Amino acid sequence: MIKVIAFDLVGVLVNEKDIELTLEEDKLERMFGSNRNDSDYLMDARKIIQKDSVLIRTTEELIEKIYRVRDRDIFKKIKEKDPNLKIIIATNHVSYVRNFIGESFGVDYLDDVLISAEIHKVKPDSDFYEHIINKYHIEPNELLFLDDNAENIDGANRLGINTIKVNRDTDLFEEICKWLK
Repeated sequence: MIKVIAFDLVGVLVNEKDIELTLEEDKLERMFGSNRNDSDYLMDARKIIQKDSVLIRTTEELIEKIYRVRDRDIFKKIKEKDPNLKIIIATNHVSYVRNFIGESFGVDYLDDVLISAEIHKVKPDSDFYEHIINKYHIEPNELLFLDDNAENIDGANRLGINTIKVNRDTDLFEEICKWLK
């Protein structure tokens, strides 16, 4: 029985908008991925923007600019189907994405947000998934993990975690409902 549903952010809950970025923005956006901590991101990003206050503000504005939420009500719909499910976002990203997540999805139906830069673990490493399993005191088969990256899906599958490989056309709610029957 599924007890926790973990969503990746980019490519699952949000898509990237097809927009023009400045050279600075493009370089910064390419650095959002697998961050074990914000310090590493800041060290590399200071080569592009030296002043931390400007760098952090630019990063947060860039996150707002490039991401479009696929379905703002996805968590509400899942909780209406089964209010006992824990719903979390589990993403490889810099922590500056946290405000965007809160503003885009609220806190009413979201139980937790795990960001690689904050937990110092990245997908597809097994310790990322084990962190979720241990935090929620569940067995691997009680976790449903959604991601658009095949390596991340494979990493979860190796531990016996249930997965949904997401693509642009995936109806998230429909696919999740198949697991909840």
